[in-house]
Amino acid sequence: MNIKYGLTAILGTYLIFTSGGSAAMAATIAGTIRVNVNATDPKFAGVYTGDFSYDDTHLTKVGTEFLVMNDGDYQVRPGLLSLNFRFLDFATGLTPVTYTASDDLNFPDNPILLFENGIPTQFGMQVAPGNDGGVWGGNNGFMFVDPGIFKFVLRNGTIGGEGLVTLEINESPPTSVPENSSPFASLLAFLGLGAVHLWRKSRKGNN
Repeated sequence: MNIKYGLTAILGTYLIFTSGGSAAMAATIAGTIRVNVNATDPKFAGVYTGDFSYDDTHLTKVGTEFLVMNDGDYQVRPGLLSLNFRFLDFATGLTPVTYTASDDLNFPDNPILLFENGIPTQFGMQVAPGNDGGVWGGNNGFMFVDPGIFKFVLRNGTIGGEGLVTLEINESPPTSVPENSSPFASLLAFLGLGAVHLWRKSRKGNN
């Protein structure tokens, strides 16, 4: 057997394996919602928080992108996994309630999470109990709107206000780099195994 061509074949197999066999790992990422609220009645002002999570499989992390929970179109992609926001009860404005993605007026097409170069920047969401127009109509409800603003109306339209929304990632997503050796070291090991295999074959043929 020609060892030169045998090693060339092994090298080619290695390059195909390393370039096409291992795609970048997706990650489930969790984050925190923080809204600093101002209200017409100061006792309803304060900081309100929530949480969200998403799968970054469909993100290119280039430019402006959107994730939703359902199968979106070419601009809006699936990947939003959860959204929880703890805010005041609409009727009394006193009892904290946890609102979820399914409370959105247009669920499951909304809520929507916007990204800039892979970084989550704001939500699009509208909660309008009773489907009476919500905040747009001066009725009970709240919404997250562009540019990172939170607006709300409580107590049958008697209390209102708004706040700035901040989204934070809880921790860095795991990297897709293997923990073992570098690609060069892997190549050397791969070639070493191939050389041993060819050496054994050549000895067997000579015997």
